[in-house]
Amino acid sequence: MGELLDILRRLSEAHGPPGFEDEVADIIVSELRGYVDGFVKDSLGNLIAYKGSGDKSLMLAAHMDEIALIVKSIDDKGFIRFAKLGGIWDQLLVGQQVIVHGSKGRVRGVIGSKAIHVMKDEERRQLLTYDKMFIDVGARSADEVKEMGIEVGNFITIDKRLVELANGLVAGKAFDDRAGCAALVQALKEAKPRCKVYAAFTIQEEVGLKGATVAGYAIKPTVGVAVDTTIAGDHPNIEPHEAPIKVGSGPVVVVADGRRDSLSGGLIPNPVVKRWIVKVAQERGIPIQFEVLEGGTTDATAIQLSREGVPSGVIAFPTRYVHTFQEVLNLRDLEKVVTLLVGLMEGEMPF
Repeated sequence: MGELLDILRRLSEAHGPPGFEDEVADIIVSELRGYVDGFVKDSLGNLIAYKGSGDKSLMLAAHMDEIALIVKSIDDKGFIRFAKLGGIWDQLLVGQQVIVHGSKGRVRGVIGSKAIHVMKDEERRQLLTYDKMFIDVGARSADEVKEMGIEVGNFITIDKRLVELANGLVAGKAFDDRAGCAALVQALKEAKPRCKVYAAFTIQEEVGLKGATVAGYAIKPTVGVAVDTTIAGDHPNIEPHEAPIKVGSGPVVVVADGRRDSLSGGLIPNPVVKRWIVKVAQERGIPIQFEVLEGGTTDATAIQLSREGVPSGVIAFPTRYVHTFQEVLNLRDLEKVVTLLVGLMEGEMPF
């Protein structure tokens, strides 16, 4: 568990907004050097590690990007307005410490808003939206902000450390999907594949599955499996039927995902792939959970539509408070995901 935690910590605390994932990719390369046969970085920014040989190929995908912000405008007094990259609940932003990634390096700031003391009663009753917020980097003018190397289009990330909780739980930012990256890295270190394995660490998943779309086309795998987070509902204010997945109860096999109203735009896994994942889990003594996820999808949606089609599935790990900046997971679940991924790489392909 110690090595996996160390990898997760490094990846979680790294900064990799959509379109700016290089820091995360560099960590993955440093972890996997000597454990895989080689790396390819495509023109879009996907990092693909490959290992093993054979006529059949297995593509395992985990995305490197995290939900983040981008500089939209700078006012005369030096305060920065921003847009969102990915699905962020606005209320989570105010008061967060951020890093603006400018041309002269990183600049620290905080997200501010009007103080509650001077809000009118009607304002207090409303949800605070991101357009009512701004970033304060301590500047006194737009010129000072420019001197810091900050301009429109710079990426902004939240600055958080990973912390250990009781009973094997950890909390941190970007577990979606740095924990998937960590599990895939550890599995590649341990596995002795019976097929050609392509581990695609993809970019820009949070803004439209863009990296997986390109990587799936280039790799043309026999089977594709995405490794990603999913919603654990084992906490107050959520009913079991809304999110039955529990932290500590093992990896999750997604049986369908997509939009909340129809499950369109998502994935219905190939039944052969789904049965294969379940079979490997049973053979390795791994308890699994099953989920229909309304309101989200993964890289597998893009992979399955590559070229003439790729039989695909999803392995997920339960996470509380997904798309916040303090997500919580159980390291034992993540260890079991590693074991399951090793089993897939070392098993007989179903096609």
